[in-house]
Amino acid sequence: LHEPHSIQLDGKGNLYICDIRNHRIRRVNLKSGIITTFAGTGERAPTPDGAKIAGTPLNGPRAIDFDKQGNLWLALREGNAVYKLDLKRGTLHHIAGTGAQGFTGNGGPARLATLSGPKGLSVGPNGNIYLTDTESHSIRMIDVRKQTLELIAGTGDRGDGPEGDPKSCKMSRPHGVFAASDGAIYVGDSEAHRVRVIRHER
Repeated sequence: LHEPHSIQLDGKGNLYICDIRNHRIRRVNLKSGIITTFAGTGERAPTPDGAKIAGTPLNGPRAIDFDKQGNLWLALREGNAVYKLDLKRGTLHHIAGTGAQGFTGNGGPARLATLSGPKGLSVGPNGNIYLTDTESHSIRMIDVRKQTLELIAGTGDRGDGPEGDPKSCKMSRPHGVFAASDGAIYVGDSEAHRVRVIRHER
């Protein structure tokens, strides 16, 4: 492995690993102990929408999570994009990010927005996808029903707070994100040396 990062269990006895610098996702059968390449070819190249998982390149797979339907969601760090892997059909689907690095498109179509080195991903209880967009110092969300990209926290500028309004709170290269079952969003704000929580009033 070469710089393995995010890992997830599929509930069927398999461990999935983002093998970032090998540009692959590995799968370990925990019963047999055998590791195989599940996705990626080792090539740093664009990932075509709708392509088969097997034999298709992935550019810097960094963060993964499963949704309730068993789909695997993937953030590409160098690829500046998010894909949904339909494990039943064996296909990859482009969901967010143009592939260019940036901080544009909040509130608009997710596929037309630009991302900036996404390094964390979590599927929320309602199916929406939360991202730590590390190099834009922000938390962004894919609204899967509207197919839009929404800004959840951060200003786009590096900093440390203030607390209160999430969209006025500067962060410093956040990496981790977790969407809890009660709707709270936990953030590892790496270079501010803090763990933050975002709670919305009901």
